[in-house]
Amino acid sequence: MTTTTTMDWDRAYRAGDHHQYWELSAPSPDLVGFLAATPPAPGARALDLGCGTGWDTVALARAGYRATGVDISGEAVGLAAARAAELGLEIELSVGDVRGLDLPDEEFDLLVDRGCFHHLGPEDRDRYATEVARLLSPGGLLYLRGSRQEMFPFKPVDAPALTRHFPADRFSTGPLMPFQLHTDVLKLDANAVVLRRAD
Repeated sequence: MTTTTTMDWDRAYRAGDHHQYWELSAPSPDLVGFLAATPPAPGARALDLGCGTGWDTVALARAGYRATGVDISGEAVGLAAARAAELGLEIELSVGDVRGLDLPDEEFDLLVDRGCFHHLGPEDRDRYATEVARLLSPGGLLYLRGSRQEMFPFKPVDAPALTRHFPADRFSTGPLMPFQLHTDVLKLDANAVVLRRAD
């Protein structure tokens, strides 16, 4: 049975499905606002989880972060690499699974996620949260955005999910902020939240 965690993302990108469903052909406006309010320290590193075609990774680089993007789809990473080259930005990009990444411990000051976590089921969310805690430097932030409700293929980013997967001994959790997550053709009722890794 096909699930959202085993979907053939490469085939979806090759078919252009991203343009019909999840592509936003500019950096996410909410992320731009977040970055304007939280400028990086010199040399700070940021990781875009499920970077897709790379627009939010571009926003991280433009904000002054040493930016890295990772996606399970090699097709998406190829599109992101072409975008970074076209814009003349130095961005590290790699193919990888957010449930277990080949990246060093405590490497990043900021992680961002626009619509990756909301595709994962409970067991995969536990693995994701473990990776987030491993990758973040002490006091580092995860800026997480995803669906407000359960509707195929999404699982909600809501208070019960945050309590279950990001326990208080490892993370402090800010308020859930409802907003509309836009793509080029769709709007999704979503939540945004900032989580801080415990020192």
